[in-house]
Amino acid sequence: MIDLQEHFCKQTYRSRAVIFDSNGSLKLIIPLRKHSEKTPMKEIRIAYDAPWQDLHWKSLESAYRSSPFFEYYESEFAGFYQGQQYELLADYNLALQEVVLRLLKLKPTIRFTEEYEKAIAGTLDLRSLISPKKPFEQDTYFQLRPYPQVFEPKYGFLPNLSILDLLFNEGPEALAYLKALQHPIT
Repeated sequence: MIDLQEHFCKQTYRSRAVIFDSNGSLKLIIPLRKHSEKTPMKEIRIAYDAPWQDLHWKSLESAYRSSPFFEYYESEFAGFYQGQQYELLADYNLALQEVVLRLLKLKPTIRFTEEYEKAIAGTLDLRSLISPKKPFEQDTYFQLRPYPQVFEPKYGFLPNLSILDLLFNEGPEALAYLKALQHPIT
């Protein structure tokens, strides 16, 4: 279940991702139009005043061009950075999620909340599980294990990156990697 009714939270992965480039970690942040603190996630608009799409794509190419699977998946992601502009952040994120799920060969049933609910009985609330404000070592849900990364020889394994890092480096093995990390839901 995806909550598009919640108020947009600043400094979350809803509008940013972290990749591994030649200088270490690099944040890719989607600029947003001004909005009030209580604007629902479904109404957050993307700003296109600056050429962020072009900058993000060049960063992805620079970081992953030499990875084993970048060329294999390049056409799947290029449209998000070259040409197509999404008005709403939620639409952008959902379209990107759809591509990632398809590449991972996952077909989850996705539903959306009708209104904001602080807690939903009988569900595990993952809305704030992963946060750039919280060190990944505090995440007890996943037990990370290294996988080969392009710049690993220079910096060592860098955890807590965008799913794109895993896809570009592990390709079809990305799903097996994720399944091995799963923590039993209680």
